Amino acid sequence: MRQRLGLAKNNPEIRKIFDEQSFEICARVDRSFAFLMGFQWLAAILVAWLVSPNTWLSGVDRVQESLVLAFVFGGMFSLPAIFASYLVPGEKATRYIVAIGQMLFSILFIHLTGGRIETHFHVFVSLAFVAFYKDVGVLWAAGAIILADHMIRGAIMPLSVYGDMNSTYWRWIEHGLWIAFENIVLWLGILKVREELWDMARSKYELIQAKDEAQRASVLKSSFISNMSHEIRTPLNSIIGFADVLNDSELNQEHKEYASTIHRCSESLLVLINDILDISKIENGLLEIDRHRFNVHKLHDDVQKMFLVRCREKGLHLEVKLDESIPKIAIGDSHRIRQVLVNLIGNAVKFTDRGGVFVQVEKDQDLEHTYKWKVQDTGVGIAPESQHQLFRAFVQGNASVSRNYGGSGLGLLISKNLIELMGGRISFDSQPGEGSTFSFTLKLE
Repeated sequence: MRQRLGLAKNNPEIRKIFDEQSFEICARVDRSFAFLMGFQWLAAILVAWLVSPNTWLSGVDRVQESLVLAFVFGGMFSLPAIFASYLVPGEKATRYIVAIGQMLFSILFIHLTGGRIETHFHVFVSLAFVAFYKDVGVLWAAGAIILADHMIRGAIMPLSVYGDMNSTYWRWIEHGLWIAFENIVLWLGILKVREELWDMARSKYELIQAKDEAQRASVLKSSFISNMSHEIRTPLNSIIGFADVLNDSELNQEHKEYASTIHRCSESLLVLINDILDISKIENGLLEIDRHRFNVHKLHDDVQKMFLVRCREKGLHLEVKLDESIPKIAIGDSHRIRQVLVNLIGNAVKFTDRGGVFVQVEKDQDLEHTYKWKVQDTGVGIAPESQHQLFRAFVQGNASVSRNYGGSGLGLLISKNLIELMGGRISFDSQPGEGSTFSFTLKLE
């Protein structure tokens, strides 16, 4: 433990974290003392008014002087500490100003109560409060102030310290031993707490190191994926191109089906690679939104045409409806809106075997220039236990989804990130066996 603590203290990064933690603790203690000082100033005035008349002070008729004493000296003790706590919290000078002010308040209370023994407990409580700074130097300085007061004032005005004119001069030694005993106990506690703070600083440093390492690994992974995806896309586009050429050449029906299969599988692989590239860009904050003018109605017509053939093959009805309030021309990222719609409608068609898919676009009645898209299907729906992980990467409802329907599980995650990058929100509602509705809002000017 001591060896590990020594290594931590020799590490400048760990020391920096330790100093920051200590500074935060001291700043919080400073703010607490600022309130305490104001309260003690008021308490000193009340003690001078209510308690002083019942002490030796009343015999010389100095109650009014006690009130002045409490007001003036209470302000002198509290105001510097309050100002320092707010102007330079956490600084070493502030700790000493506060500690000195706190111990002088103990002296003031002892004087105002005529040296009553109960008031001496304020000294021990004050030392315990000062110990919250976790600064041994401040603690011993606070104890030294009380010791010096008892030595000097105990010799000159023993009645104001001990409430007894016949007190022996050496009585300060007894009080000094009690102060030393408490300070030793508090000192041992401070050393233990500081060891724990060093251990916390070391753990935080290791956590930061692990996080940085993970981020570096993530950047390397994303860079590798991006490079590999680009390398794969080049020959894949060539394969798709040659498959088109073969389809257009004089082949028999069987060979045309082979070429169509090559084309279809290559396109599926290209879509997957593009999704991985988008995820890589999103993770690294490189995906940018392009704002431009586009035809809203044409965009939705194009998306509808993309899925008409697949819907006919499955015997599904596909309807895309735009409210009359939707403008024809808008400003936004049409490419990303198209990508989101393709992902949502593609999922709806994939998981629907009967009925249809319905897309509706309408103006949001509550927000200006904001529009709402709904993609509703009559498909299999999503089980409640799978809904919480719907927008996570490479996650689908369950293992049978990937086996029966295919897909990478990236579409919804990409759609969510794209919508949020464009300043919108996405939500869904689903009932198993009845279908799902995915909704998202976007602001278009």
